[in-house]
Amino acid sequence: MKKKIPLLFIIVFFSTFFVGTGQQGSENLDTQDSIRVEELYALAKEKSDRQPSEAKKYLYQIVQYIDSLVTSRKSKNNYFNKRKADAYHFLSYYERREHNFDEAAILAQKSIDIKLAHGLDSLLATSYHQKAKAWISVLNSMEDGIKQLKKAEQVAKKYKQTGQLLEIYSSLGSAYGVTNDTVNSMKYYNKSIHFVDSIGTDYQKAAMYANYAAILRRYKDYKSSLGYLQKAIVLHKKSNNKIGLESGLYALGVHYSDVGQPEKGITYLKQAIDLCVELKSEAVIPFRYLKLSRSYEAIGNYKESLEAYLKYHKLLEERNDVEEAKKLAKLETVFAYEKQKVRDSLGFAKEKSELKLITEAESAKKRLYFILFIITVLAGITIGYLIRRIYKNRVLKAKEELEKNKKELEDFTAQLVAKSKEQEALHKELEQLKTEVGEKESIQNLQHLATSKILTKDDWYTFKEKFIIAYPSFFSNIKNKGYELTQSEERLVAMEKLNLDTGQIANMLAISQDSVMMNRYRLRKKINAPKGAPILEYLEV
Repeated sequence: MKKKIPLLFIIVFFSTFFVGTGQQGSENLDTQDSIRVEELYALAKEKSDRQPSEAKKYLYQIVQYIDSLVTSRKSKNNYFNKRKADAYHFLSYYERREHNFDEAAILAQKSIDIKLAHGLDSLLATSYHQKAKAWISVLNSMEDGIKQLKKAEQVAKKYKQTGQLLEIYSSLGSAYGVTNDTVNSMKYYNKSIHFVDSIGTDYQKAAMYANYAAILRRYKDYKSSLGYLQKAIVLHKKSNNKIGLESGLYALGVHYSDVGQPEKGITYLKQAIDLCVELKSEAVIPFRYLKLSRSYEAIGNYKESLEAYLKYHKLLEERNDVEEAKKLAKLETVFAYEKQKVRDSLGFAKEKSELKLITEAESAKKRLYFILFIITVLAGITIGYLIRRIYKNRVLKAKEELEKNKKELEDFTAQLVAKSKEQEALHKELEQLKTEVGEKESIQNLQHLATSKILTKDDWYTFKEKFIIAYPSFFSNIKNKGYELTQSEERLVAMEKLNLDTGQIANMLAISQDSVMMNRYRLRKKINAPKGAPILEYLEV
């Protein structure tokens, strides 16, 4: 008698087979996609130190490829989220190195958002660190940059990431150095050097030594600075890091110029320029030529100095940096004028000798001319004094009126800033009260009050009226150049004109600091401002 296979067993067997086959197919697709992403990532890594422009292309391809995947598969596999966050992080680094600071800050924030959304908290230290560097550059706000670095430090300590800590400490040392806080600057630099000597890779040691050399040069400790800089260059050569090597050679050229050896500095500056050309570093190469021009000028080689200077000017124009090119054209004119003045002085000496003979022969006539000249000068001085006095009184009166208008604008702005601070304090108290009191509706009403705009519609009209009185041609000049600003864009540039920092602008408009940064970025794109040029300066030129 044959045993019958139970029906239930058959159903379970085939169900398991088909489910397993489906899972295997999904896993195969994940494997193929991850291999493709890993190939692109490996190519980007390979090009990172020698062909950064190529590395950027591969990183953008990673983002596009992952975005094209099916959403359900991406959510199951955190590998793709991590690689996308990594791509944004390194793109932020390259954009920052090319002085595209707005874009660098936004890319760093994208990396942070992905890591926060997908539980990649242990990887946040690098992204906070990158964002801090971009913020310091684009917003010119060292305080906000230091806050981001402190966040990075907390994450690195929490997950015991000593490799990250040593780089963060180096950046903190640099940031405090810019603010002239010598104590904190040296404190963090010494921490970074201690860490890197203990556990750092050759790549990290080279970076830390180079940063430390820069701060020592700032404090004019040239001997110690040179030692660390030379060690950094040796390590860059060892690891074949051409980007780091170029920076090191340039720093060496600057060092020898600072210590009175420009001839030696020129040798290293030329080597740095050759590497810049090889790396296609369009953002930094013009300024290498500028330093080379000044070094040639220091040794009296004006021909080479002018050639390097013209190269600097040409490269800036190629970068479409219109504002810098205008400034350089003016400087070039002055440079040429000074050279011509030297030539004229030689001709003048010859003419002076000839004039001396003529003067001796016609001394009597000269005395008469001299007397007439004195009378004319005295009359001119008297008339000039009277005219100047009248003009000075008018200018003084106009200046007093302008100062009065500016003072009124400053007082009104100060009131808005004070309201902003009071509202921020109220918001904090409400957050605490929210956890203690159960009356949700009243709390929500108060919270709505705390988050309402400081700069209301009426306040804005008052603010703009006072602003136009203090700066009568500000908005009209911008409009005459063909820029049609929206009301929110007018508010942004007006507050920039008054030197309000990002935090103050954000509080007054009841938006986040990242939103202020994004508004700046959009305005820069709208007016087609060159990369790296401050928006306000570009609008006012």
